[in-house]
Parts: sequence; C-alpha cells; structure tokens
Amino acid sequence: MKCELNPKTQLKLFCVLTISMVGLALVYMNLQRNSEFLRMGQPIDAPSPRIIPPSEPCHWQKAHTALMEKLPPFEEEPRIQSFGKGGGGVYSAYLDTREEQKRAVRILGALEEHAEAFCHVIGRYADGRMEMHVVKAQMQVTHRRRTIRATTVRVFTCRGRQLYSFIVSCHIEEYFPIPLRVVLSYERCGDPIATLPVSNTFTPFPKYNFTVCLHQPLFEITMDSVPRILEWIAVNRVFGGDHFVMYSLPSTQMIHDYLQPLVDTGLLEIHVWGIDVPGNVTEDSHCQKSIINECIYRHMYTSNRIALLDFDEFPTPHTTENWSELLSVSPCANSTAAYFRNVYFPLQLTNKTSNHKLTVLQNTQRVSEAIPCHKHSKLIINPRNILACTTHFVFSLVGGAPPTEECCVPENLGFLHHYRFISNYDHGNSTSGVIPGIKEDSRMWNFSKKIKENVNAIYQTIHRNL
Repeated sequence: MKCELNPKTQLKLFCVLTISMVGLALVYMNLQRNSEFLRMGQPIDAPSPRIIPPSEPCHWQKAHTALMEKLPPFEEEPRIQSFGKGGGGVYSAYLDTREEQKRAVRILGALEEHAEAFCHVIGRYADGRMEMHVVKAQMQVTHRRRTIRATTVRVFTCRGRQLYSFIVSCHIEEYFPIPLRVVLSYERCGDPIATLPVSNTFTPFPKYNFTVCLHQPLFEITMDSVPRILEWIAVNRVFGGDHFVMYSLPSTQMIHDYLQPLVDTGLLEIHVWGIDVPGNVTEDSHCQKSIINECIYRHMYTSNRIALLDFDEFPTPHTTENWSELLSVSPCANSTAAYFRNVYFPLQLTNKTSNHKLTVLQNTQRVSEAIPCHKHSKLIINPRNILACTTHFVFSLVGGAPPTEECCVPENLGFLHHYRFISNYDHGNSTSGVIPGIKEDSRMWNFSKKIKENVNAIYQTIHRNL
C-alpha cells in the first residue's frame, strides 16, 4: 500500500528537519568553543583575550616585526635612550596600577622638546601569546604648580640646556596582560626610536620602611665629597632610613665604584644617570626632578615612605628618637606628605676647635628663624599617593587631583637641619662673639653615640678609616 504525504505535511516536515539541523550545528559549535577554552586552561565563561586582528595597526606591517621580535636584549640597568632633540632622552618605565581601572605605563626621562609620540606597549599572556597595544603618548608641558591635569606629561623647567623633567603616560586596557616593554615612535607603527623594559615592582608587602632618595645626580662631586655622603647615610640611618638610593653621572663613576661595598650589602642603591653637563651649569640642568620621580616610581610599592633629600640635609626629630615616632605624634601621621621646615646651619660657623670630624656634630649654630613651610622645605612622602613630585612640594596626586593635604611638621617636633654656606653670617661680623640671627642648637648631640657607631660601621664596610 503506497503512502503519500500531502504538500502541507511535507512542508511541516521540512521545517522540522531544518530547525533540527540548525540546532545540532549550534550545539556542535558551542562544544568546540568550550573545548577550546578548556584546552587553554580558562573558565568557560571567561572572555577570550583579544588577539590582534589583521586589520589592526602594525599587524601586517614590517613595523610589527621590528616592534615585537627584533628588539635587542635589555641591560640590567636603565640607561638614557635618545628621544626628541637636545641631548635628552627617556630613562625607565614602570607599570602603575595604583588607580583602579586606569592602569598605565609611566616613562621617566628628560627632554628639550616634546614631539608627538606613540606608545607601543607589548605584553605576553600566560600561554606565551604576545599582544601589542598602540596608544598616543599623553604629553603636556606644565610650568605652573596648579595647572596640572590627569594623564599628562609632568614637566618642570630646567635652566642651562633647557631640558625638562617629564613623565609620559601610556594607558592600557584592563584586559591587557602584564606589559613587558614599551616602544616609543614618532608615528603610529613607526620606526622604533626608544624601547624600554617595563618594571612591575608591585608587592603587597613593602620591603623598606623609609627609603631615602638623594634627589639629584652626583653633579660637581669629587672624591673629597665622599665623607659627606657617608655621613649623610649614617645620620639619616639613625633616624630610620633603611635604604638609600642615589644616581651617579658618567663623570662620577669613581665615586660609584668607591661606594660599591655598600651596594653589595643592600643598604645603598646606585643607578647611572647618563646626562652630564658642564660644571658651570646649575644643578637644575640635570633635571633633578626627573631623578626625584624616578626614585618615587622605582619604590612606590617597595617602601612605606620615601624621604627626598640632598646630602647636606637631615630631617631631625626634636622630641622623639626617629621618623616613625615623630610622624606618629604629628598632625602628618596619615598625610600623603610631611613637610619639614628648612633651618640653615651655616658651615662658615663650624667649630674649628672640635675634635669631631662630622659636620653635624661640629656645627651647632643655626639661623634663628626657620624658613616658612613649603619654601625650601623637604618631604617625607607616601609614594602610593604621588603621581608627580618636585624638589620642595608634591606636584600632583594619583587620580590627577591637585594636592590638598600639605601637612607641615610642627617646628617643636622636628625640622630640616641643612648644613651649607650662608652669606651674611660670619664670626667676623661681630666683635662680641654673638652673631645676630644665630643661636645654639645642639640637638644632634643627643644622637652622637648612634651616629658615631653608624659612621664607623659604614667605613668598615668600605674598608676605609674615618
């Protein structure tokens, strides 16, 4: 008996079969997708890391090979790489994750001019795949303190060679893997001009309590200045400094070598800042603010606090024994920055009859009036809140907001002992032996025993005699 289906029934059957086949195809594709995710060791619901499509800049160009595969190996130490005009360049790069959902690579250096530039940030996934993120470098020249904006280059005028201290921000997406290096060029996917390894220094447990940064390179320094440097380390170590960072110039390599035993112990860290200038040019021409911010970014995670000082400066507690105790009893305990008022101890008033060879113990006469806070003050900062800093004040905070909590340490609790030659203060100006505007301050003698012990220990470490 022959069975025939009417046309209407045939159409229904055809539709059912078609829908079934489409459903099976979708199930198969989903199984393939899940299998691929499982093979890659990722959760099934996790978004797939973005792979550079052929249409994305740099992928099929020769620049892709140059940017991602043909770069030279990096040296252990950062170095100035020429970028822009005028003999300046870029020095180091750090991954900054302090601001949520706004990760960035920050590049430190010194330039004479600022051309438009592009960042080519390169990262690697756990499975070995590489990815490149291209973004315009955000730059802005800023000469005044309160005109700063977020995600820009921080620039401070330097005299002499007109180099500028700056921070370049290269922003990266949240999905992007940990950056390995960043390549700068003048054009998107252009020829590489400078390439820097990106340092990821993040740690939830800081290694140091107080890192002390010498806030400018060792300019115009000879071996005769080494005892002052060693004294600077020894005295600030008494107050709580447990790690010291300085930058040597190519012309001061001999001092670097002399201090190498302290580097070997981990107490001291020295990096070569490869921009040297003639001796008759001011220290600002070395762009000391580049050094300040380089040290901050280097230790923004590894140190609880950072003191930014010159080697003739000592933030000295006057009612407590160290910086930790001083800050804890001061209004600045929870502030981003604690400002120490500057008080000069004129070197021309040194006690020539003293048997002590240490400047801080020989000089007990100070200028009577402290300089008002924020003028020539020096800082101890919380680096996790600082975006950019200059010699005497915080320039901008993480998030781009201008600093509002500029806490000055009360003078009775402590202030900056600053030992240098000051005009108009001389014994020869007084027939009575009393110099107007000068008074005795022997506070440093309260620490004399610890100071001498630290000095002796440091000289033993470098195998020298005091």
